[in-house]
Amino acid sequence: MIRAVLLDNEPLALHYFQNKLQAFQQIQVIQTFTSIETFLNELPMIEFDVIFLEIKLQELSGLEIADIIKTERSYVSVVFMTTYQEFALQAYEIGGLDYLLKPINHARLAKTITRIEHEFSIQQMLKQHAHTILNVQCFDQFAVYNNNRLVAFKTEKTKELFAYFILHPNIPIHRDYLIEILWPDLDYVRAKSNLHTALSYLRKALNTVGYNNCIVFSNKYYVFEKPNIVCDLYDFQKFYEEFSKLESPPISLIDQCLAIYKNGLFIYDDYEWATTYKDKLTKSYIELLEKGVQITILSDTEKAMFFLNRVLEYDPYNEQKLEHYLYTLIQAGLHKQAYSVFQTYRQKLKEDLALTPSSTLLEISKKLFAQHS
Repeated sequence: MIRAVLLDNEPLALHYFQNKLQAFQQIQVIQTFTSIETFLNELPMIEFDVIFLEIKLQELSGLEIADIIKTERSYVSVVFMTTYQEFALQAYEIGGLDYLLKPINHARLAKTITRIEHEFSIQQMLKQHAHTILNVQCFDQFAVYNNNRLVAFKTEKTKELFAYFILHPNIPIHRDYLIEILWPDLDYVRAKSNLHTALSYLRKALNTVGYNNCIVFSNKYYVFEKPNIVCDLYDFQKFYEEFSKLESPPISLIDQCLAIYKNGLFIYDDYEWATTYKDKLTKSYIELLEKGVQITILSDTEKAMFFLNRVLEYDPYNEQKLEHYLYTLIQAGLHKQAYSVFQTYRQKLKEDLALTPSSTLLEISKKLFAQHS
């Protein structure tokens, strides 16, 4: 449950907005205020996750109140609600999550609630990480942190060996297989010696941060018995598994997965053995984006186009996929967006490959845009 506080010097407006929030069960309004003085006096005793506040107040502005809150509690989401458009830039500059113009309709408020849920989930994850000794980052660059300090591995191969264990927890791995993938160009005797050295360094590094005996050796097999660590890859797997079970997953869940994935697995680490794993995650990422397009195409054009553009980035020259999305956009009534997507594709094809769209695609696009012009 996301705890909310409301602050507006107009009692009727406050009551009206509180009633609108009742449609969202994930939001619990714990307190409302019409007085800045009362709010500031009670602030130290109140625990909340989001505040909705008016820009134009009396003693202080909503911007000043937000600044006080964000200074003391950076994790609190601030949503402004006002009839004044001119303060939006300032609101975002001080860390506001959203800026609602009165009167606020249900659809616009629903988008805000989705943003709040996404931010709340991130803050919960950060709190969890803060109480965990070891934090392993797999997306973008592989890195390991101990109480927010980067763990320095003795050698690059020691770090790579740990990366392999992280991707294959609780699975018996034959010693010779580790030798083959980590030292493919060395003779067996030297490679075996290097493996033992890297394992020794890795065990020492893990022991230093309180993880003793998590690498077990038995009958030529090593097992990394996954200890209680925080790992972005494990978080992604958990959320993606939840996503896969739902026919119509919430956008907040898709956003969670995308935020964790960033640009992909081990982007800055040249681990050849991770290629298959990377490809599998990329497919999951594209599936998330495609589902995002499907869910938002009729309700949130901006979001749908964000998802769609990311999908096309991963396979920019696939005319069959492009044709499918042109039909999808046209059917949703998004003619300008469809035309823009086609023109972007045509320009990219020309600049990157010095080619033009196939005659088939040109004919299809001509018919599409002629029918709906």
